[in-house]
Amino acid sequence: MHLRAKIIVGTLITLAVLVVALGFFFYYLISKSFPTTSGTIDVAGLQADVKVYRDEYGVPHILADSESDAYFAVGYVHAQDRLWQMELFRRAGEGRLAEVLGEPALKIDRMFRTLGMRQQATKLAEAADDQTREALRAYADGVSCFIGTHKGKYPVEFDLLDIEPERWTVEHSILISRLMAWELNYSRWVDIVLAEFVERFGEVKASEIFPSWPEDAPIIVPQGLRGRRVAALGEQLLRIDQEFRALMGSGGVESGSNAWAVSGALSTTGKPILANDPHLLFTTPGRWYEMHVTAPGLDVQGATIAGVPFVIIGRNRQIAWGVTNAMLDDEDFYVEQVDSILHPTRYRFNNAWRPLETRVDTILVKNGPPVLLTIYRTHRGPIVNRIEPSAEYSEYLLSMRWVGHEVSNEAGAFYRINRAGNWNGFLEGLRSFATPAQNFVYADTQGNIGYHTGGWIPLRSTKSPTLPFPGWTDQYDWKGFVPFGETPHSFNPPEGFVAAANNKIVADSYPYYISNLWEPHWRITRITELLQSQQKFSVEDMQRLQLDVLSPHAREIVPIVLRATEGRDSADPDVQTVLSYFRNWNYEMKSNDVPTTLFEAFFVRMVHNTFEDEMGPGLLALYDTVATMPMAATARLMKKGISPWFDNLQTPQRESMADIILKSVVDAIQDLKNRHGGEVKEWQWGTFHQVEFPHVFGANELLRKVFNLGPYPVGGSHSTVNKGDFALKRPYANTVGPSTRMIFDLGDADNGRAVTPPGQSGQVFQRHYDDQLVLWLNGGYRRTMMDRSRIENSDYRLLVLTPVD
Repeated sequence: MHLRAKIIVGTLITLAVLVVALGFFFYYLISKSFPTTSGTIDVAGLQADVKVYRDEYGVPHILADSESDAYFAVGYVHAQDRLWQMELFRRAGEGRLAEVLGEPALKIDRMFRTLGMRQQATKLAEAADDQTREALRAYADGVSCFIGTHKGKYPVEFDLLDIEPERWTVEHSILISRLMAWELNYSRWVDIVLAEFVERFGEVKASEIFPSWPEDAPIIVPQGLRGRRVAALGEQLLRIDQEFRALMGSGGVESGSNAWAVSGALSTTGKPILANDPHLLFTTPGRWYEMHVTAPGLDVQGATIAGVPFVIIGRNRQIAWGVTNAMLDDEDFYVEQVDSILHPTRYRFNNAWRPLETRVDTILVKNGPPVLLTIYRTHRGPIVNRIEPSAEYSEYLLSMRWVGHEVSNEAGAFYRINRAGNWNGFLEGLRSFATPAQNFVYADTQGNIGYHTGGWIPLRSTKSPTLPFPGWTDQYDWKGFVPFGETPHSFNPPEGFVAAANNKIVADSYPYYISNLWEPHWRITRITELLQSQQKFSVEDMQRLQLDVLSPHAREIVPIVLRATEGRDSADPDVQTVLSYFRNWNYEMKSNDVPTTLFEAFFVRMVHNTFEDEMGPGLLALYDTVATMPMAATARLMKKGISPWFDNLQTPQRESMADIILKSVVDAIQDLKNRHGGEVKEWQWGTFHQVEFPHVFGANELLRKVFNLGPYPVGGSHSTVNKGDFALKRPYANTVGPSTRMIFDLGDADNGRAVTPPGQSGQVFQRHYDDQLVLWLNGGYRRTMMDRSRIENSDYRLLVLTPVD
């Protein structure tokens, strides 16, 4: 062999060896943290053996001989599968993301330090009842045991950031619960955006495009703030919150959930059936972690949140429950007069000066110097327009009161609900639940169904929409909270079912103000139609209902479009093609459907063409934070038919609704051609409407294909039961939808159904990282089981946790 050939061969062999070695190293780096799911592990902190059976999708059944051991094992198992996720959310709530992510996360840290999440978690831990605190402590011990015994074998995200997890505490679990309450809160967006509308467009015009409750309630700017521009004081908070949500996968707000229960009279089993599919941001890993936990006095199965030991959506042997966002307005803003713009020390209240509570905090920043943050508070809560240095010279301060700053006991609520045996026991647990306000749908084995709002409703002096209030008087301060027995509820209604889909839940005669923002009626209308469509329902029927994609929104808007375009000529032949599709459409938004694409593209353009000339792109983007708000407003205006909003201020003529409708059809066609090309008949909805499950590291293009899952074509939209939200600023990427689908048969604990995308594991390349995704995409479900003997006689993988001294 020639020397040159030898060199080439040697080089190739060396490269091959290096590639193989790198492959082995990469595999080790990824797989070293994969959980042990069979055999025996000696752990310190248990009183007796705990058996952990994992089914074919990695869903654990934890069998313990004591409550303490059960919660210890829950913590250990959560840490096995979701340690990075727990670390991420703990750091977010504490305001410590910049320590590991650097300066880009500094604003987020400033926000959560200002909100005082960590201090609030400490107060709540101290106030918790003994049983709840002991359960949380056992859970924390289980997490910490795993952390302490797996040094050097943490998930790859820790290696990439060169950090190690810290010991878990009771406060961390409460912190994660409060962080989710912050994520699911809508009211701050409503108050600030509505205030901006009123300041720009006046009260009358603003009221046309903003939901109100009661119907036709006046939007009243409080005396003392008329003529003052105060909405901008809160926009800083909204922008930073959007950055936090973008870090987690989307700049929008989680929007919607479905839950319903039918009585035994409407069930093929003779017992109630309950279904729930909460709509959250799609992420990798997902927000829910399924499990089944048994111990003396405890036998509960359902969805948990990694970091918290209790089942949030689920059932025990006697009852089942699901949740939907109650859309409660549990936050208000107050404009404060202070003694100094640069260095305030006092604020005016009831013709006297009160001292501002001031605290200086230090934020550590990776690869940067520490940052000092001065935090101010009034008796209502934190000042939220001093988060960024650029805001230090604001003329006013803006304080915020939020139910999340009250001393409540959500952990204790779920501790008791997990054990409740009937409606009264369920309500006893719910009493201490303050935030995030939820509508709890209920069913039990005795045949009862019902729902009850869980959440503290502030007592206010008005039933009008809440704009920022003058802070120098107590006139607008909360007067307490609505008594629990007077919060919205229903028990065994005569129609034989209860349903909640973030819709308006009380009549205008209800004596207390709850909210001025509800999700549009579209989903609850369709759910009610389906539940009234037949005499008996099976578990399989409930699956079909959860997957329904007929759009009441399209059903009410398409006839308006057809009437408005009738007799109006267009030079574009594709316009007539679109209208022909609309005339022959059944309003089902399947992924292979062409009319759905045409309708959604039209409606996106309709929103832009109605509002953007007056709002501009910036304010419209803020309005779009909750995407159904501008969509619902546009639908209301179209049903009304006449509104000054339809006139385009950038043209000399005055446009009518029909003009804007035709323009929007033409614009939609051009937009779809620009995006996809081809002919109209090729524009299937799933080609445009796709879902991706982003990982935090997916923001890096090099890591996106490793950690993110998708995109995949999906059906549905904002208005369908099987929800498929997208933001107007990012059509048509589906970012929010069913984060889990669960069905509970109260006649048979082993006849439940569930699917929770993308999978149980938070560890990339582990087999349960995405093994429920295909099932979810295709409308499939897993069968769930609670019978101990069947579990013990199954072929599930068995891990035994054994106590050691």
